[in-house]
Amino acid sequence: MKKIKEFILYGLILGLTMAFFYFRYSDNPFQKSLKQGAIMTSEQYQELKKDKSSDGKRIAFIGRIQLDTSFTYKFGRPVVLPLIDANHDAFEHIPFDLAKDDKNSIYVPSEFTEKNLIIYDNEGKAHSYDEEVMVSFTMERITEAIPEQNPNTGEYAWRCKLIRIDPVE
Repeated sequence: MKKIKEFILYGLILGLTMAFFYFRYSDNPFQKSLKQGAIMTSEQYQELKKDKSSDGKRIAFIGRIQLDTSFTYKFGRPVVLPLIDANHDAFEHIPFDLAKDDKNSIYVPSEFTEKNLIIYDNEGKAHSYDEEVMVSFTMERITEAIPEQNPNTGEYAWRCKLIRIDPVE
């Protein structure tokens, strides 16, 4: 009987620890707000990054997701790829989930070129690498960054959370 109680106790401790780290380092499934964000230009985004009150703002960019054929994937982590505008300037490097036939994700086979990139939108519909898409995300300030604010640009450190991909009409 004592062994069973210890087993349950250790299982509970392990479960709570795993839940803590899951909610600390990934998107919280209970707080998902996958609404489309307000469309921004690169200049507007640069100004938002200088303002601490931008934390939690939902914004969007329209562009093309660019795949560099030398990217590496770490198991269990999102793939960070740039979103490129019509002038071939990068708005931001966005973390995309790597999954086949899944909503708001991307997929590339193990042997690939840029043309093999498949983008899945919010409804799970596939789009090719050369299609423009609207990528929405929530800005989250990284308070643990050292330094927290870039002394040259005045920009704070940010991460993109709760990614949503929509087709451009």
